[in-house]
Amino acid sequence: MTLFDFDRVPFSRHQRFTTLSMVQDQDGEPHCYLRYVAGGDERPGLGRLCKLEFLSKDGSVLVPDFTLSPHRLDVALFSNSQKQGDVSFCIGEGELIHIKGQGVTLKFALEGSRYDYAFQHPDGGQCIVAASENLRLTPFTTVGNAVVEGNWCRDHADNVSLTFCGTRFEGGIILHRRLCPEVAKRSFEEVQTRAQHAFTKWHSKKDQSEAGQLATYLLWANTVPAEGALTHPSVYMSKNHMINIWSWDNAFSAIGLAGIDSDLAFSQFAAIFDWQDDSGLLPDFVHDAGASFAFTKPPVHGWAILHILEAYRGCFSSEQLGYLRGKMENQLSYWLTHTRASEQELPSYFHGNDSGWDNASFFDHGGPVIGPDLPTFLCLTANCIARLFRKAEEPLMANKYDQISSDLKDLMIKRLWNGKCFLFRKPAHPELALPDSSLAQFMPLLLGSDLPREIADKLLERFNAQGFLTQWGPATENPRSKYYEADGYWRGPIWAPTTLLIFDGLCRQGEVWLAHEVANRFMRTCEASGMSENFDALTGTGLRDKAFAWTSAVYLRCQDALSKAQLTSG
Repeated sequence: MTLFDFDRVPFSRHQRFTTLSMVQDQDGEPHCYLRYVAGGDERPGLGRLCKLEFLSKDGSVLVPDFTLSPHRLDVALFSNSQKQGDVSFCIGEGELIHIKGQGVTLKFALEGSRYDYAFQHPDGGQCIVAASENLRLTPFTTVGNAVVEGNWCRDHADNVSLTFCGTRFEGGIILHRRLCPEVAKRSFEEVQTRAQHAFTKWHSKKDQSEAGQLATYLLWANTVPAEGALTHPSVYMSKNHMINIWSWDNAFSAIGLAGIDSDLAFSQFAAIFDWQDDSGLLPDFVHDAGASFAFTKPPVHGWAILHILEAYRGCFSSEQLGYLRGKMENQLSYWLTHTRASEQELPSYFHGNDSGWDNASFFDHGGPVIGPDLPTFLCLTANCIARLFRKAEEPLMANKYDQISSDLKDLMIKRLWNGKCFLFRKPAHPELALPDSSLAQFMPLLLGSDLPREIADKLLERFNAQGFLTQWGPATENPRSKYYEADGYWRGPIWAPTTLLIFDGLCRQGEVWLAHEVANRFMRTCEASGMSENFDALTGTGLRDKAFAWTSAVYLRCQDALSKAQLTSG
């Protein structure tokens, strides 16, 4: 089985919204669609523009066989097992999809909305308007013909389509909001060569495994341009379904990018931090059309920045670090000021979505909830701020944030440590015992030597004894728990971000062999099942979205860490 499976992995290009992917139609059947993945994932159509139909000369439907690579998508077309022709796609400069084909007809059937229409420009050029998507499609050909059709009906057109035809055809479609931009009409072969060179130049890696190349491709191809509300180029989680940048996903994408493109790594933080509220609150997510503050996400950014600075020295400039420090000061202030009643209490999550572990078992009775992961992340945020103040030669401010971290750690131990494990509690109902079977209980391992040794030892013993680590990686819910669900989102499946957090926590506790075992198991899972959103903890099967950015980022980070460890030991 190839990991570059077009049934699972969309075809796109770095800093483009234009995408080809397999999508279920209204009858639940998978079809190839041209999409424009702007506007966020709340829209039912998810940017769906046109269904692609591959037809023989007599109009019968042909069976496609897709071959995906980072720079092009090829389609061999069959009828009764006999090849009839082929079509190929690549993406050029701007939002421009190039097409060539022979022996067949290629039809783009517009999905359809209330005010769609097609028209002819005074210069003879044709244009389709996908009104609900606020998008125009302008075709061109250098070989063969492109025919636009539609049935006019009072104030719109039904059954709008664009067909490329001829014994051979070559051309493309320009996707644009306003007037059609002037674009160079390069040959298909030149465009695909440029795209291949752009990908290779971006990652500069040699002799990649298929999994490594897929992970690299997804970080590259899932990036959309700075446009509208996106102040920086942003890595969307996927160009399948999850077409936003979320406020903790961004930190893991940044870690995966840090060794490839440091400016793009910084952009992942800035795309979110630029939207920070005056209170320090971060949005749940951002896309080109706006941001949502209905939820927020856990403050993992201080940990992530520390991780990057330790693994990739010199990754960020002094100016970038100054920006990040100021944003983290505000972020820390939000959590310490607005999510607890007093300084004697721990900060809390109001909703599971705020924690990132959306439906975890410790939210079984709703929120607000206090637990060990949030104060751990805030301690690390304070540590990161202190480190950056020391770098700026401001020791008094550094000492201030070191003290904040120490006080918060002590409060976490006082309120939540019961001698065996860290607990989760509802501030409004402190007598209510919440489930203690989530992987989140082990996040204090990230504190390294700041966590008392006897507590660290008991956490490590508990992690090893209770079966959280399966042959595929660390389960987010103990498989022995009554709350465990094989496809339960945060109630069982293996996730990339929590895997990296556990890996780093084990490393910081000196459990390097076990940390490397965790990384190896996760990598083997990805190599078997691709870069899925999450994985069945007992079978390793990929679940949900099958082309996820933070899975790719964590795979590359694990690969890099293990490679460096081998070089050191060798």
